[in-house]
Amino acid sequence: MVQFSRGQVLIHPQHGPATVKKVTSRVIQGERREYLILSVHADDMSVALPVDAAEEIGVRAVMDGPRVREVFEALADDGEPFDKVWSRRFKHNTERLRSGDLLKIAGLVRDVTRRDDEVKVSYGEANLLNEAMGLLTAELAIALRVTPERTVELVESAVRDQVVPELGEDLALAG
Repeated sequence: MVQFSRGQVLIHPQHGPATVKKVTSRVIQGERREYLILSVHADDMSVALPVDAAEEIGVRAVMDGPRVREVFEALADDGEPFDKVWSRRFKHNTERLRSGDLLKIAGLVRDVTRRDDEVKVSYGEANLLNEAMGLLTAELAIALRVTPERTVELVESAVRDQVVPELGEDLALAG
């Protein structure tokens, strides 16, 4: 089991980056369990979850260098073909977002952004794109140690221009 400590930054699959406020124990129905209390960066919401369920829920460390490169390669890659039936496309994209899988979320950002550039996407799809972009760029900004605005520029360049940024070994942007 992973050890958690106060101040550690983790990624929650639905809420994005969060900092461990504390690890505490609670007695519920006569059973003592350890709980993580997380402070979500996006809206300063607190989330409590059992430590022994954190991995199953999908709580994980911030992506590392090789994973950052994979994400940018996925963003720059050729997209999936579009399903012409809106309801199927929306369901598929919702599943991609809710999966918590960075590569699926990057694919959603890539595909819906490109579709929006061609033909304005629906309000529902635009909301999915905004949520996916928020989750992806929040984590990338932490991993790359750059501003959220710079991260959005890098993501949009990867998607629209198929440019993968040059990353140094320490994940700092080269040049």
